Amino acid sequence: MSGVSKLVAAAFLCSALPIAAVAQSFPSKPVRIVVPYEPGGAVDILARAVSPKMSEDFGQPVVIENRGGAGGRIGADIVARSSPDGYTFMLTVGATHILNMFTQKNLPYHPIKDFTPITSAADTVLSVAAAASFPVSSIKELIEHAKRNPVAYGTTSVGGLTHLTMEQVQMLSGVKMTHVPYKGGGPLSTNLVGGQIPLAAMPLAALMPHIRTGKVKVLAIVLSRRYGGLPDVPTLAESVPGFQNLDASGTWAFGPAGLPAPIVQRIRSALVAALYVPETRSKIESGGQIVVGNSTREFTEQIARLADFGGKLVKAIGFKPQ
Repeated sequence: MSGVSKLVAAAFLCSALPIAAVAQSFPSKPVRIVVPYEPGGAVDILARAVSPKMSEDFGQPVVIENRGGAGGRIGADIVARSSPDGYTFMLTVGATHILNMFTQKNLPYHPIKDFTPITSAADTVLSVAAAASFPVSSIKELIEHAKRNPVAYGTTSVGGLTHLTMEQVQMLSGVKMTHVPYKGGGPLSTNLVGGQIPLAAMPLAALMPHIRTGKVKVLAIVLSRRYGGLPDVPTLAESVPGFQNLDASGTWAFGPAGLPAPIVQRIRSALVAALYVPETRSKIESGGQIVVGNSTREFTEQIARLADFGGKLVKAIGFKPQ
């Protein structure tokens, strides 16, 4: 077991200490969900979709608190410093939260040691897409084109999941493309449609209107399996031999370190039940996410895989913490 895997296992085991009396009375006051991003994004949409049903389940208000800034680090720090009593937990972009330990300098918290894993609420469908005018229609054609011509691609982060995904594609295929980071998905999708940037790695949902009108074409889906909404589009793993999906594109739930197991399971139970209410699920999946709600043990193993491979990938591509 690697050092990172041991940290993840320790976080899980600490939460497994039973405190039955506390769990029986939980919750007895409002519960706060911290979303470490501004309103309107995928994580915020999911949080607001589940909060009414969770409130009914708890018999207490569930309040969404958006604490955006610093790529999610401000909100995460609030949760890390909160009391491990279940009244504050976080919904965040899983890959960003965990990979920050490799890509960011001077974090005020440790993304694993200072948190308790609860569940992966949903997967976000990511894509590698091209402008309609770009003369490639597949990842294979993209690689061949990039061997002969300069290619730039856009993402919305430096050191984030989409950036590392494209770096892995380049490492495995032996090509070099120029990364152009954007401040948000809106400007990136606008420039992709307009042809100012020929290629983008970003959430599929933001591109669906342009895909339907033929202004954007999807070269690959970044998931462990094909996406039902575009069944003819291959995954990156199908398109690039040796590609390993980081399996971390979605919305993940964490509490502060030391959150007792009965409370973890109470929160998880309410969250998963809310996710699978038909109208809630429809709202979430229409926004480009796929509802998951795995067990805390499965989630803990997922975190360990991401941390182990993500750390190796960051080192292999020579990425320097920002």
